[in-house]
Amino acid sequence: MCLVKSSRSNMALSTIVRKIKRCWVKHKRRLKFIIVFLTSFWMLLWIHRTFNEEVDYIFINENTDKKCEIPNLDTHEKSITQFLHHLKPIQCEISSDFVFIDSNGFLRVNDTAVLRSGHKNVSCTYSIVKRSGDYDIETEAEVHFSNSVYVNADFFLVKCENKRKTVVYKKLHHTIDYKSRMQQSQFLNESKEHLNVYVFGLDSLSRLAAERTIPLTLRYLEQNLGGYIMKGYTKVGANTFPNLISLLTGKVSHSNELPPYTEILDPYPFIWKNFTNCGYASFFAEDLPEIGTFTYWKGFKEQPCLHYMRPFYLAMDKLGLPNTNQDLLALENYNIHLWQRSALCVGNTPKHKMLMNYYKQFIEMYGNKRKFALSWLNELTHQFDNLVQLADRDIMLFFKWLKESGRLANSILILMSDHGIMQKAIKNTLAGRTENRMPLFAIVIPPYMKSKYPHIHHNLQTNTQRLTSAFDAHETLVDVLESNFVRSMDSVNERKKLPRGISLFREIPERRSCKEAEIPGDYCVCNSYERLNKHNKTSEDLAQFLVSYINHGLSKHEGKCSRLHLLKIVNTYLVKSNLRRRKDQEKFSIRKLIFEPDPEEETYLCMFETVPGRASFEATVRSNNKGSYDVIGRVNRVNKYGNQSFCVQDKFAKPFCYCGGAH
Repeated sequence: MCLVKSSRSNMALSTIVRKIKRCWVKHKRRLKFIIVFLTSFWMLLWIHRTFNEEVDYIFINENTDKKCEIPNLDTHEKSITQFLHHLKPIQCEISSDFVFIDSNGFLRVNDTAVLRSGHKNVSCTYSIVKRSGDYDIETEAEVHFSNSVYVNADFFLVKCENKRKTVVYKKLHHTIDYKSRMQQSQFLNESKEHLNVYVFGLDSLSRLAAERTIPLTLRYLEQNLGGYIMKGYTKVGANTFPNLISLLTGKVSHSNELPPYTEILDPYPFIWKNFTNCGYASFFAEDLPEIGTFTYWKGFKEQPCLHYMRPFYLAMDKLGLPNTNQDLLALENYNIHLWQRSALCVGNTPKHKMLMNYYKQFIEMYGNKRKFALSWLNELTHQFDNLVQLADRDIMLFFKWLKESGRLANSILILMSDHGIMQKAIKNTLAGRTENRMPLFAIVIPPYMKSKYPHIHHNLQTNTQRLTSAFDAHETLVDVLESNFVRSMDSVNERKKLPRGISLFREIPERRSCKEAEIPGDYCVCNSYERLNKHNKTSEDLAQFLVSYINHGLSKHEGKCSRLHLLKIVNTYLVKSNLRRRKDQEKFSIRKLIFEPDPEEETYLCMFETVPGRASFEATVRSNNKGSYDVIGRVNRVNKYGNQSFCVQDKFAKPFCYCGGAH
């Protein structure tokens, strides 16, 4: 039988081959044309895609062992702001949940919402969602409830049916099961010496990008919370993992300082373990589980913190619940809406608020117990440069709630990121090259610390202008853990060799270099200054340009403010970025054969004095393609002006205005 089948198969194959040959002979010219056309089309498509693919230029700082001069960058750099768009507010479904979690952690039926829905005699169940490793979840059997019930889990699926057994409500809910944890562990009370730690993280957000996209939050943090924004904070690794590892362990990732990162991360010395051992409740929440910071590798065998939000996001996908469409988000990043409801919503809730609400529940449920919390929002910023602006007001209101509810009285608050924008179109601009290396980092301390430990307030103010990194942030957390607030009075300036990490509560020496801070040359952005002859043409042109720039700004106060004239040039410096391109480390690209990255423009620091009034100013300027200069940031008055500007109330004009008859 087998031989017969084989023979028949060979005959059929021969028949097919003969038919193909006849077809080729009959349509030879036509088929050749089709083959040539398809091959040419494929090659053109490949060339087009390869040619237009964004390239990643690699620059390394060649001056890492010199004192760091923090770059002075323009928040509204045109090469970056061209990619920004003002977005419409998020529009979610207009509906109310059939259930809610009350202030004591009980799951309750929202009778008003059920009544408004038009459904009667609704019966509801909940099903607990449990973690099954870091990549799966399990659901328990459904439990009926009628009025209120305490659920012994953080996550559960609620379903409600009408009389006909039709599901009229289905949603995944979260809470903080603090009762079970209180029975298992002993938590100590917070105090002025044992502070809570609240870290709020946003992926891929530079400090300057934050100034452009979340200005409400930064303004509230600085003006209402008295926070400190570190302008020299620099990343120590390429992406999220190495930067958060250094923050949480004080170690260098992917090095022999830590266990192999290809294995599970349970053995890593995460600082949240130390806080847990000191009577703290711990919390870690991160959205977008498919690119989780730690689960991108091997994740954790045991749950890393007492409260861990990953199962919630995994359940949304596994249980077939509505989730965010990334393709629609890409359109919304450019203000294109295909539907009235935003792709950032899950039902009636913006997705980022789910994480923030879980964070609030954690803080509320544990009351005056010690707490260590870290959250990380990816979806708004990981691939997109505009979407984070939609969360600005929500983040500000979250911080406002912390302050007005008194929950910052014994707490450290940190708002931070890991690196700047990763989109190559931005990262390859002159400004984007630096912004990518300088993420957002801001810290808020309790008001009483400023009076009880004034040296901490002074040091934090000073350190906003010093070179800092995740290693320093880690040492700050160690100081909080150990209540080492007096230690920050010790000086590290006298040490010949500076430590890699220095607590932000201590003054970081001005002489610090990237090499001393162990910031690799790939990420170091420190400038250096080359003094120029202050009497040469360049220096004189710069000074005269800046005086004209100031006078132009004062023109709207003409008649009140005197016209300023250059008295003398104090100093002029050529600002050198020290970034050199390393072609040998770049991937091959056809585009690189034709195009080069933007050339570095000449940047200068000019210090000068004007009359009347003997005002001292300094400013950073950059040459432009029009043969003139652009001011980076603003012109700064560096000496006191007393009552010289009494005739104007404009706070921006006061440092420059010299009123007639001023003394």
